[in-house]
Amino acid sequence: MSARHAAGAAAAAIGGLLLIGGPAIASTVEVQIHLPMPQKIDVTGMRRLLVGGFRVNDDPSLDIDVEYRKTLEDLLKRRTTFEVLEVDPPPLPEQELNEVVKNTSYWRRIAQRFAADLIVAGAVKFERTDKSGFVSEDVINPLNGQRIRRTRYTEREGFDLAVTLYFFGGATGDLLYEQRLTEEAIYEGRGNDGLTALHQLADRSSGDVIGVLMPREKVETRHLIVE
Repeated sequence: MSARHAAGAAAAAIGGLLLIGGPAIASTVEVQIHLPMPQKIDVTGMRRLLVGGFRVNDDPSLDIDVEYRKTLEDLLKRRTTFEVLEVDPPPLPEQELNEVVKNTSYWRRIAQRFAADLIVAGAVKFERTDKSGFVSEDVINPLNGQRIRRTRYTEREGFDLAVTLYFFGGATGDLLYEQRLTEEAIYEGRGNDGLTALHQLADRSSGDVIGVLMPREKVETRHLIVE
């Protein structure tokens, strides 16, 4: 039964129960529907996947290229049926990124070198910013139990992750799909671990990455009006 028919049947059944019990009263009922989402790329016949190089910003405390590639490789191993190649890919050519993306001969050559059916590469920007400042909060006065608002200074750090992923077909070197992802988070205190933040932010967008290669299901809430 489709999601639409299931939702309709649920509404009809609830409506029938209301009629049996007495005069109809307008109300709403919450239902969960499951929506199938096909993958973005037809990967028929593709088996071996290579995580290629990434163009990244400099960070003195973190090798963003290595750490993000490791995170991506682990994700693809766990949640796809691909054979993820455990190799160190060559660095990207010394070209502007948009020219690298269009360099089909380069991607085809890399695919042949590692016998890869599909290559994922791209660009990563990971930055730490000072988010310290004054914040307002509600507290309870222990003397009279009244709620009061106070302002205090707090030290915080923000982390921003912006990723562009490019998926290339190994046989032709052509760009098959491009995906942009952004995540941000604020942590209390100073000197937070950048590697932990990178992994946490990358994990948030893992569903969107997998959705490019594998079909998935999205659950949404609907409110139906019944009488």
